[in-house]
Amino acid sequence: MKLRFLLAKDLLLLRRTPSIAILLALYPALVAVLIGLAVGRPPAKPRVAIVNQVPADERILDVGGKKFDLDKLIESLYKNVDAVDVKDRAAAVEQVQSGDAVAAVVIPKDIVDQLESPLAQGKIEAIFDASDPVRKSYVETTIKGLLVDTNAELTRRFSGVALDYMDLIVDGGSIRIGGRTVELMGLEGGEKLLPKILPYIPAQQRAEVAKLAESFRLARVGSQYSDELLNRVGEPIKLTEKPIGTSSSLPSLAVAVAVCVSAMFVALLLGAGMLAYEQEDQMLQRLLRGLVKRRTIVNEKILLAGLCALVVGTVMVVAFGFFIDIRWQRAWAWWPAVIGASVAFGAAGVAIGAVSGDVRAASLASFMLGLPLAAAALVPEGAIADSMYSLLQAINSLFPFKPALELVRAGLTPGRDALVPSLHLLVLIFAYGLLANFAVKRRAGA
Repeated sequence: MKLRFLLAKDLLLLRRTPSIAILLALYPALVAVLIGLAVGRPPAKPRVAIVNQVPADERILDVGGKKFDLDKLIESLYKNVDAVDVKDRAAAVEQVQSGDAVAAVVIPKDIVDQLESPLAQGKIEAIFDASDPVRKSYVETTIKGLLVDTNAELTRRFSGVALDYMDLIVDGGSIRIGGRTVELMGLEGGEKLLPKILPYIPAQQRAEVAKLAESFRLARVGSQYSDELLNRVGEPIKLTEKPIGTSSSLPSLAVAVAVCVSAMFVALLLGAGMLAYEQEDQMLQRLLRGLVKRRTIVNEKILLAGLCALVVGTVMVVAFGFFIDIRWQRAWAWWPAVIGASVAFGAAGVAIGAVSGDVRAASLASFMLGLPLAAAALVPEGAIADSMYSLLQAINSLFPFKPALELVRAGLTPGRDALVPSLHLLVLIFAYGLLANFAVKRRAGA
């Protein structure tokens, strides 16, 4: 009952200052949309594990009597990524799954044989982490871009070889097979020869020979439509992609970031400001003189900040739904995630307000802490040194933005883990509640 009266009092205070309430909602929403749309700068050189199974003395490719060094492709990989050599495919998969590498490239042992065979395509396998859509897109683009130049050069050479083969098929000529030279008559020669020998063929077999001559003619015409050969000429090396992890999308990441940023600012400013205001106005001391318990005041402020952040966060999801595809059927998953994130941010805001003591300090602390800590949670692995990234991870574990972002993304994207960020947020809510209670107790007793 006391909690309800406190909540009604604070809501009435907000109602009396609608301009502040509107600004409190619109400003974080604007910042959240901008960050959500611009989020996810990938590292300049992604760390890629490379498995090169081709022996060093077998990397020369013979295409129509011309040589091509496969090491050109390997060198281009090393120039454009932060490459690390691994011994086999299993080790490469382990590197990607552990997060030590954002992707892996496997060059099979028989790629030279594939490229030298008459019809096969050379295949290189790319293994990447599909759970981060920004890095996934960037790694795909980088690796495919590296194959462009190699494919272009091989295409020119295969085109010449293909034309030579086509000329032999149509016009005839010499070809080396099994170490010896063989003369081919070709389709055109056969088409011209068969009518000449037709008078010498028994009458009952002349119709079949005539059909054979017509078949030669049609085969000569249709020889230019060899799909397999044209496929190979257009893409000598084909990239086979093997995603690892739960697939995610850039739109869902943008929505999650926008929701968390907007909910964070509303909850931090409101939770910190309302509690600090009551301390500054001496209302807190009056309330604690037997009217309500300290724990009730802290819980009410967390609830107030969480409710207001929940409203803004929900509006953000609905607003994004007009522009991108939101899985509305998963509202049972993402709406509780928004609730959990809002309450966690509210608890953080109340703790800041309890420690700060006055409105100006609480508001300034909310901005000074919220924005950089949110930005720290968005730094991708590989963009900075490993030691600095580990330090950021430790800092992120003490602030609710990172687990809140993971929880909202889990709600929006099927298959992502929601248990760990949920437990993380519960621990933070409890810890911030204890901190706020302790700070209020000290100030009330001062």
